[in-house]
Amino acid sequence: MSAPIGREVPVASTKLRRIAVFGAIGLSTIAAARAMHVVLSSQGLTELDVALLLLFTVNFAWIAVSFWSAVAGFLVLLFGRRTAGLVFPAKPAGRTPSREPLSTRTAILMPVYNEDPAGIFARLQAMYESVAATGHLDSFDFFILSDSTKPEIWIAEEIHWLEFCRRVGGHGRIFYRKRRRNTARKSGNIADFCCRWGYRYDHMVVLDADSLMTGETLVAMARLMEANPRAGIIQAPPVTVNRNTLFARMQQFANRLYGPVATAGFAFWSLGDGNYWGHNAIIRTRAFIESCGLPTLSGRPPFGGHILSHDFVEAALMRRAGWTVWLVPELGGSYEECPPTVIDFAKRDRRWCQGNLQHLRVLAAGGLRPLSRLHLLMGVMSYVSSPLWLAMLVIGLLAAWQASLTEPIYFASYQTLFPIWPVIDEGLAKGLFAIVIGMLVMPKLLSFVLLLRHYGVAHRFGGIGRAALSVVLETLFSALLAPVMMLFHSSFVAEILLGRDTGWTGQRRDDGGVGWREALRRHGGHSLVGLLFAGLAYWASPGLLPWMVPVVAGLLLATPLTVLSGRQRLGAWTRRRGLFLIPEETAPPLVLRRAAELSAALKRVAPVAPDAAVARVIENPLINAVHVALLPGDANLSAEEAEILAAARDKLARTRGRLAAARLTPQEQMAILFDSPTLVALQRAYFEERCEEAA
Repeated sequence: MSAPIGREVPVASTKLRRIAVFGAIGLSTIAAARAMHVVLSSQGLTELDVALLLLFTVNFAWIAVSFWSAVAGFLVLLFGRRTAGLVFPAKPAGRTPSREPLSTRTAILMPVYNEDPAGIFARLQAMYESVAATGHLDSFDFFILSDSTKPEIWIAEEIHWLEFCRRVGGHGRIFYRKRRRNTARKSGNIADFCCRWGYRYDHMVVLDADSLMTGETLVAMARLMEANPRAGIIQAPPVTVNRNTLFARMQQFANRLYGPVATAGFAFWSLGDGNYWGHNAIIRTRAFIESCGLPTLSGRPPFGGHILSHDFVEAALMRRAGWTVWLVPELGGSYEECPPTVIDFAKRDRRWCQGNLQHLRVLAAGGLRPLSRLHLLMGVMSYVSSPLWLAMLVIGLLAAWQASLTEPIYFASYQTLFPIWPVIDEGLAKGLFAIVIGMLVMPKLLSFVLLLRHYGVAHRFGGIGRAALSVVLETLFSALLAPVMMLFHSSFVAEILLGRDTGWTGQRRDDGGVGWREALRRHGGHSLVGLLFAGLAYWASPGLLPWMVPVVAGLLLATPLTVLSGRQRLGAWTRRRGLFLIPEETAPPLVLRRAAELSAALKRVAPVAPDAAVARVIENPLINAVHVALLPGDANLSAEEAEILAAARDKLARTRGRLAAARLTPQEQMAILFDSPTLVALQRAYFEERCEEAA
């Protein structure tokens, strides 16, 4: 390992940082809970009031975590502080990146599962070319790790891989591997790489299928690992880009403008006890192999089986073994894409919700650091907070109804000269409500203040005026969306508690929208709940209804908001008017432009038809040779796999090898594509038939 380059950044006392942040969280929560107690106890506390007070305290504490982290992040960015505790390599004079050779080797891993091959290989080639431009290509290898289960996508991946290698001269540096079995999903895919090739590399950069990183960032991450020998994981915060629906553009704007404050605050108090988000991060390979073997949880899914949200657990295991985990906000050049619609956003959250709730099984694991347990708990709370808010709303309505039925007690059991008038501190109640709203909105305002301070950057967000309008519109949309996501998350938690497994589905990565029928099917129940809330509020106390307007309005408008926000046309309209702009749109980096250019070119290549995968392999000698050479060596079939292969062979025997007549199912096509003897026999029969026809 090379010696650290440059001077270590001075570290303020870790205890002082955490006492400051978590002390502020605790004190503000206690103050809010006491104020709520005063509001509720004008007539004495009932059982419903006590439950309401407890729920409010928990929910306020959850809000306070984000608020005070954002305040810390704002101060860090305001005063230009770097991430404390890391050794940053010394930069050369001028702006030219350092050409000093790297002393380590890094594998860049792209796990894929039934993704669009054109987009995958466009992003990979853009990254490859960007790394080559830094002069450090010899220190990096690229791996496409396929778990695809659709035969046409599998063969398309192999064709695109072959063409990718040919275009860039990457043979021997770009590798493709297809697993026979998708054991443990993405985490199993990475584990398979580590078992086969991991010890050949000092580091690995794990990507998602929609990830894109610049060569400068990849080299910078490798240099950080070289300069910090105890670093196990260094996470680069990704910026969301490339989507064009109105919903996605608002998400991109929020991520780009508010994200730096959140990540800087998180890094301020987490330091080397950070977290891992599963992609766009560099990992010390040997440390990962020796420390991060994931357990298979006892019982059946959703709480048992393989861990879905593996990243948080891997970070916790890395810390348990003594390695540090860092979030480094200074690392730019890291990109990903977001779901295009509210429905797709919710579908992704359903998978994440199940994975995060599994962490309840991991929280009590021995040897974990306190902050690692906190990260796991925060992952749980990101979804459990929704049913807690829902419960608070319902109990609040019940408490208001109960109060309306209770006669005030004007004369106590002891002797008094005057009646005891119930005093409800309405000003305190309104002030508490304003504080909660302010804590939710303040991180956005702090982010905008930083934009005002860096006035020269504001034009990349459309200018100060348009950026301010974008903040207002995004905040209003988020407020309307919040109760919808509350009901989505509450239903997800309920489904998981009832034992419903989400399975493993791919993520939508295009700009498609949502039709009115689908939106109504998804949100019809939400609108009914909104009407129910409005009715109950008015019935309990007409004065309560205005307080419920933010919740009721969002639920009643859920269907049109989802449909309209999923429109590309509205997204394009806002872009033309300079709304929700981000710097990656106004001045796209070279790697983004190159990826878009390559994606457009590769999408013009004729895709493999769903029923033509086996035929392409048989009829094209080059594709056949490549496919057979890439087949995995683990040929021990399970009983189910052997049965499917036997059925496919039987169909082919009865049709004399004619694929069209055999009508193989996708599972049978996969079985044939994994079986080289059958492929060789089919290819021989095919060319013999062609020779006979020619004669």
